[in-house]
Amino acid sequence: MSDIVQELTKYRITGIEKAEVEYYESLTRALDKIEEQIVSLADTTLPRDAGKLIELQSAVAIRPKIKAILDKEYLPFADRVVRKGFGEQAKRIERQFKTIGIIPPEFQELTKGDLALVKNLKQQYYTQFKDVSNNFTRILSDKVYQNTLIGTEFTVLEKELRESINGIYANSKDPAVNRLVNYVKRNRDNPALKGRVDLAIKQLQSKYARTRVGENMKRYAGQILNDSLRDFDATLNFNKAKDAGLEYVKYYGDVIPTTRSHCRNMINGVYDKSGKGIYTIADITRIWNSNSWSGKKSGTPMVNRGGYNCRHQFSYVNPDWYEEDGEESALLTDKVKPKAVPNPKKSIFGETSKDEKVLLEKAFGTETSPFSKAVAFIPALKTLKKSGRGFYRKSDDTLNIGSSRIGESGEMQVFIHEYTHRIDRIIGTKFLNDKALKAKFSKGVSDDILKERTITRVETFGGREIKRTVQANPFVSISHLKVQSLADDTIELTTGLKKRKLAFTNEFKKTLDNAPNMSDVAKHEAYFQKLNDNLKVILTDNEIKTYLTANARSSGQAQIYQFKLKLKNKVLEPRYVGGYDRQFSLDFNDYIGAITKETIGGGHGKFYYSKYRTIIRDGKRTFTEGQTLEAWANHSAMTMNPRVIDNKAVKEIERKLMKYFTPNTTKAFDDVVNNFNNL
Repeated sequence: MSDIVQELTKYRITGIEKAEVEYYESLTRALDKIEEQIVSLADTTLPRDAGKLIELQSAVAIRPKIKAILDKEYLPFADRVVRKGFGEQAKRIERQFKTIGIIPPEFQELTKGDLALVKNLKQQYYTQFKDVSNNFTRILSDKVYQNTLIGTEFTVLEKELRESINGIYANSKDPAVNRLVNYVKRNRDNPALKGRVDLAIKQLQSKYARTRVGENMKRYAGQILNDSLRDFDATLNFNKAKDAGLEYVKYYGDVIPTTRSHCRNMINGVYDKSGKGIYTIADITRIWNSNSWSGKKSGTPMVNRGGYNCRHQFSYVNPDWYEEDGEESALLTDKVKPKAVPNPKKSIFGETSKDEKVLLEKAFGTETSPFSKAVAFIPALKTLKKSGRGFYRKSDDTLNIGSSRIGESGEMQVFIHEYTHRIDRIIGTKFLNDKALKAKFSKGVSDDILKERTITRVETFGGREIKRTVQANPFVSISHLKVQSLADDTIELTTGLKKRKLAFTNEFKKTLDNAPNMSDVAKHEAYFQKLNDNLKVILTDNEIKTYLTANARSSGQAQIYQFKLKLKNKVLEPRYVGGYDRQFSLDFNDYIGAITKETIGGGHGKFYYSKYRTIIRDGKRTFTEGQTLEAWANHSAMTMNPRVIDNKAVKEIERKLMKYFTPNTTKAFDDVVNNFNNL
């Protein structure tokens, strides 16, 4: 017999977990902005001599500016958590009480007393979030003052500011902590591993929060986020149960390898001699007081449950709802009728597994599209996994979403990338022995590409002669057919690249040198506003601001002008490992990187593309299967654009960038997508 209370509790817990992911992503974006803005503020307002900080007056004056940045970027996040997050969880609790129904009607809905409690809890936890902001205003300001007092290098201060905001972790007695710490330190500047680094940081901030040292804002804010959502649920649930006269509880939640001994014993019935899994509140208090475990914290067990970061919840019940064996009685099951399941319609994706279908609908939508037709054309996926890194392996038809990307949008980004690899590879294999399929996809493709033999020819491109050699390689993908487009775009992007990069660097440096001091914000913004008004590119200033914000970058007038200069000179700024430019999305960086073998852009690394077979040669240049495969997958990811579910404008902006930087490749892959309609 299904456990109705268990299902309703799972509904509450799932709501908390989804909110936690959403708000943690919001927190990460806010702290990234804070880190960049505060470092930039310190860089532009603190005088130096030979790289060393020299003026205490400026160090003192920076404090209110630091506070202003924190108030602007962090407090709206905190307000959203307590206002929207708590409000939605209160509705879930109300739904649980109403659905069960065997409760006095006056207590099924949120009462005036419940609403007053919700208001008080919102104020209480907002204050906790605000205390973090005030505390780190002091910490960051002190670091500026102390480093200026002793005259350290600015680079030392910059490191300490970044550590205090997003965290670098000191040594711990726990080897598991140290392994995660070392991984973060080694890879935090590698954009290709950003998702896995973020996951490692989150584990340090949550699972190991009490056992590691080192103060940073992300740790404390993340801790409050984790506990506040769950403690709010527990407090309101307890209050409503008390009013309704429910004095018995059942304990719910998953048991995983890291589950605390206390929670494991509660769920597995170690503390329950009757075997029914039903406890009185007095039982819970007695168990809490008579046992100790790692992570236990002071306070009432009805709110604290298993302690810090506990992911389990109580549900309040009446013993009359259960039989002697602890199973639900007819009293409860008769009150809650199961919903009728409608007859399923044939899926637009053809034959798929249940889990595959869920992800496909999230990724590609529920309406027929070129991608849904492509999925329906190929067999059902054999194996779907979610662990480690994301990949697709054709040999055994295994797709792994990975576990490194946090949140639904991150998961979808990996799924779309890897699943379109699957579409590309499987249809490409069918292409070999299917003349009709060849006819559908080979329109406009050079005979040199289609024929499996070596041909050398001389072409004129951009006023110079280019020798092209096409090698005899069997097809493994549809994207393989579009290699010529990649070669054409690469020539266009790399010809005169050094000169364009230098022009961008010099022009932006000149504007910075002539700009008013950032301490006068109005003059500084007005200066760059005027420059922006006089510089027209393929995107408007508002579009650039929207795009920078979506990529968690600063979007002031200076940053907009910097981005416009990149568009003017057709460059990405390789300031980070692998040539990754953070003003552009990871997908776009990887897309450009795949096309040019990371002469511009970055993501997989130059060595990655060299592992694959060469399709064509262009003088000293070689273009490999790896380039076409990854360019196609990133084109697909940006076409779907899972990062911007709530901001459709970003998709169109990114499409404009694709067509501007790589018109040939973008059109070629657009043609592939359109051809899916003919399958």
